Amino acid sequence: MSAWKNLVRQPLRGAPPYVVPAHPNAIKLDANESPYPLSRAAMDAVARELAGVDLNRYPDAAALELRKVLAARLGVALEELMLGNGSDELIALLCATFAEPRAEQARAKIAYAVPGFVVFRTAALAHGLEPIEVPFGARMEADEAALFAAVAEHKPNLIFLATPNNPTGTQWPRSTVTRLIAEHPDVITVVDEAYLAYCDAKSCIDLALAHDNCLVLQTLSKIGLAALRVGMLVGRRELLAAVEKVRPPYNLSTLAQRAALKLLVDHKKELESHFEEVKRQRRALYDALVELPGLEVFPSGGNFLLVRAKEARALHDALVERGVLVRLFDAGLLAGCMRITVGTPEENSWLLDAIKASLTPEAPG
Repeated sequence: MSAWKNLVRQPLRGAPPYVVPAHPNAIKLDANESPYPLSRAAMDAVARELAGVDLNRYPDAAALELRKVLAARLGVALEELMLGNGSDELIALLCATFAEPRAEQARAKIAYAVPGFVVFRTAALAHGLEPIEVPFGARMEADEAALFAAVAEHKPNLIFLATPNNPTGTQWPRSTVTRLIAEHPDVITVVDEAYLAYCDAKSCIDLALAHDNCLVLQTLSKIGLAALRVGMLVGRRELLAAVEKVRPPYNLSTLAQRAALKLLVDHKKELESHFEEVKRQRRALYDALVELPGLEVFPSGGNFLLVRAKEARALHDALVERGVLVRLFDAGLLAGCMRITVGTPEENSWLLDAIKASLTPEAPG
């Protein structure tokens, strides 16, 4: 074995990288993106804004203008908000900051529910933390008893609680967060609200500001601005000051800062109209899918639906052949499962026709 391979952190050696397959010209229902592009007016406004950017200069390291707008939007003070290159970077920064093992532990631990966001695990392994995975119930429902038992047994430094959860669509009750904060003051509960716009739950930002062991993650990626990679971390200033010590300088590009600023200030209503349309289309898509034979469709608070099929891999491959991309899992707790992003009415209709054609046996010739 090459000598350098001995230098790779042990848990990473057998772990596969995160791979995004390329399928040009396909209907993309595999990445939980907003299906609605920005209007020509919004795109033209962004183009004019970015035309004046001095590309030879570094970005504003503090992202001050954008943070001011986002802080006002979230109802927090400037010092209670940190921005990252997507929430992925912020998750990694949290793992890097709060990675000191407890006295009785060889390695610090983080806990999260599974099936869950893959970055929780990869960030933990990359920073030497031990992942503690807490399974959802048989119908992908939140299992509060299992979560509290795992926290009591393992005493993680961090708990990542994604609500709604990707890829299951599961929502955790606000009371679970409140109880975690109260019963485990020496554990930091991180509430990942990436998909909050697509459900009716109240944000936990008020809890994060009231307690020094709670943080909230949000992102612009799931509300129509995925290309900009702007993530947000909200919490008390003393907590964010600790994370600030490991945040790379200039982590958010000038192009992302200026584009986000222009869109959030001048085109806010356009973005918000897309949330409501996605929620309407999710209801329609759910109702249509549950009528199809051989499919189990899970309730979702996100902009996607988790669907289990007897022959998921064959169905997935058939959809790809018909030009429709969905996310196949088909392993472990997600055996037989696909995650389908809610698309436009036309995309959803194409998807349903492709599924029906794939499920219907061909007549003998």
